[in-house]
Amino acid sequence: IQRTNLANTVLLLKAMGINDLINFDFMDPPPVQTLIAAMEQLYYLGSLDDEGLLTKLGRRMAEFPIDPCLAKSIIASEHYKCVDQMLTISAMLSVGNSIFYRPKEKMVHADNAKSTFFRPGGDHFTLLNVFNQWKDNNYSNYWCYENFIQAKSMKRARDVKEQLMSICDRVEIDYLDESISLENDETTISIRKAIA
Repeated sequence: IQRTNLANTVLLLKAMGINDLINFDFMDPPPVQTLIAAMEQLYYLGSLDDEGLLTKLGRRMAEFPIDPCLAKSIIASEHYKCVDQMLTISAMLSVGNSIFYRPKEKMVHADNAKSTFFRPGGDHFTLLNVFNQWKDNNYSNYWCYENFIQAKSMKRARDVKEQLMSICDRVEIDYLDESISLENDETTISIRKAIA
């Protein structure tokens, strides 16, 4: 609690109706500056108002058990009509750096396989491309093995995405489960806007 970003914790406490976080009885209280930084971040995201109270947007964001920045991106993606893509990106990011593996005896093959997934625009699009290709291959473990991708991590990302989809239903975010081409500039611009 001393070193972590507390934005998600602060958002959850605010959603539970605990507004005086400075005097809250933490078992191991974080530095006041860390709490203030978390509240500033939430204010900039629009989840807290000028008085530090939860906004309607903040209530929706608190429903998502992910980083508040990703929650805001998912909510914003409804406006840009790319909710499914943002759900996929958020799920893949929640898995961490455990998507690709690189065995010592096949480093060159693993690097070549990884480079085939690269998409201009950054890691978000690369992760989206990996998930979409895995989906197009019927969530195949063999496909993962052939492409040096951790099948367990991909299954976990799919589970996270399904959970996020059910939360979208609960907070009334419309989404379409459709495969899109990452070569389409309009789509990539929409995803970038939602992330930004």
